[in-house]
Amino acid sequence: MSKKLPIYTFFKIYDSYRRGKEICSYFPVKLWIETTNRCNLSCALCPNSKLGPGQRGDMDYGLYIKIIDQAQGNVSEINLFHRGEPLLHSQLIEMIDYASKKNIRTRIHTNATLLDTLLNKSLIESGLDFITFSVDSYIKEEYERLKPGADFDEVLQKITGFLSQKKETKSKKPFCTIQIMNTNGKDGLIKNKKQLKDFLYKFSGLPLDRIARRTPHNWGGMLKGGNGNTDFTSNKGSALQAKITSACTFPWYSLTVFFDGKVYLCPQDFGGSIMVGDANTENLAGIFNGGAIKNIRKKHSKKDILDIWPCNSCDRVRRNTIAKVPSEYLGFFSRGIFNK
Repeated sequence: MSKKLPIYTFFKIYDSYRRGKEICSYFPVKLWIETTNRCNLSCALCPNSKLGPGQRGDMDYGLYIKIIDQAQGNVSEINLFHRGEPLLHSQLIEMIDYASKKNIRTRIHTNATLLDTLLNKSLIESGLDFITFSVDSYIKEEYERLKPGADFDEVLQKITGFLSQKKETKSKKPFCTIQIMNTNGKDGLIKNKKQLKDFLYKFSGLPLDRIARRTPHNWGGMLKGGNGNTDFTSNKGSALQAKITSACTFPWYSLTVFFDGKVYLCPQDFGGSIMVGDANTENLAGIFNGGAIKNIRKKHSKKDILDIWPCNSCDRVRRNTIAKVPSEYLGFFSRGIFNK
């Protein structure tokens, strides 16, 4: 069982975020580790296809071990994915297993197209804590429009196959989620009740833990119309007209490590514009309180980000908040505080 971090750590994060502290007296508790940024699809809601051939690669296993050894005892959870399809990394199972043995919870987000019986078995036995299947739409035509090259029926068969194997093994892990993106306004997910009912019926009796409804984001301005009702810009240096409602939470609790070891402010910085360090030569604890990120915290706490790309074009700082925290991130804080 993965070790949970002390409750007071999450209170410290919340307090540091609310007060806009430039120096944090804790290690980042969540990491995005880009095992690979290669992908076998070109999805409409992801800017992966904008990456050039020279910008693609897989993380070296030795570098990964170095990162995990630093994270042990400090990090609550790691996302073993970022800009690509994690199942493409030849050592993903070993990566999950190593982190699990260090008592760190692991999560992957996959398009599920590469799943098969042997890989399913390996994932279930690896100690993986969470897996999210990126389906995007429960409507076949919409799914295949958003994920050109993928077959809706084939992917659902792969997902139900994974869930069936999990059921057969009586394993409690991984926690399984299907993610659907709301691309048609607030009622988009119930546009066709019969199709939704038929979609959900496919998972009857299987250990699917959650259907997650997500609002697409604009990847820091790299995509237009991220939330379906705002005209986003992808021009460097220009800002959205919508009012900034909150400071971004990422600078106060996480770091994102690209496949080559370069460390960035947050996972929304898809193109890697705000580099804050290099895990090949620096310690993550030092990077987390380095000069680059301290300056970012200062500017975010004052909502003074109009000169920072891609923050100035990101929809994350323009979403609804509760207690000054973006509502979509309350789950992260509550899971930590209530030790779930």
